[in-house]
Amino acid sequence: MADKTAPDAQLRLEWVYGYRGHQCRNNLFITGAKEIVYFVAGVGIVFNPRENRQRFFLGHDDDILW
Repeated sequence: MADKTAPDAQLRLEWVYGYRGHQCRNNLFITGAKEIVYFVAGVGIVFNPRENRQRFFLGHDDDILW
């Protein structure tokens, strides 16, 4: 019989593609450091365009609807 235990692995979020603007308003912000802050589903994203990097806030357990 095959081993049915879960693999010893984890997923890691590397990049969020897209932006939900259809049903949201006033959900895109620019910080004093010229970073862009927005959300997609349940992920808060801080995008640094100078470094082309994203940081994530993953503390929500449902979609952010603000």
